Amino acid sequence: MGPVEILFYTVVLIFGFIGLVRGVHRELGNAIIFMAVVAILGLANSQGWIERGAQAVASALGADAVRMAEITFVVYCIILIVVVIVTYQGKTPDFSTKPILGFWGGVLGFIVGAFNGYLIAGTLWFYADKYQYPFNLLTGPLTPTGTLLLQYSPLTVFPNPVFWAVPATILLILRVWR
Repeated sequence: MGPVEILFYTVVLIFGFIGLVRGVHRELGNAIIFMAVVAILGLANSQGWIERGAQAVASALGADAVRMAEITFVVYCIILIVVVIVTYQGKTPDFSTKPILGFWGGVLGFIVGAFNGYLIAGTLWFYADKYQYPFNLLTGPLTPTGTLLLQYSPLTVFPNPVFWAVPATILLILRVWR
């Protein structure tokens, strides 16, 4: 397997192209939800809620510490992935009062889509690193680029959940205001 940052770049690019196709007005609605989920997961991380729940499940199953880390990682992944699937399949807040068309609409859609990909891939990578890459997701050391990118994951850049909740709230207010 190649360096993990290639997977990170790939996810960001895929979501960037999804944003290009869907448009900035729809991607901003997804960004609200993704920033809110990153804030909620950050709060759960800082309070240890999911770890305590995973510990209860692991002790009930008689699992060791390694399995507990794997269970906790899987719970974080399931929460984020389910939200991503539901968000892209369902209705989201839509900023389509006056859609931006043409070249700049595509560019902005790509940028917001890539930002959404960054939130998703960066959050998953943050938790994979926190739980020491369970299931042997990474077998060797990180490359220097991977180490640098990991320092810019969403929950490393802004570890306080308020920093993710505030922009999500502002975007939601702007959407309701229109």
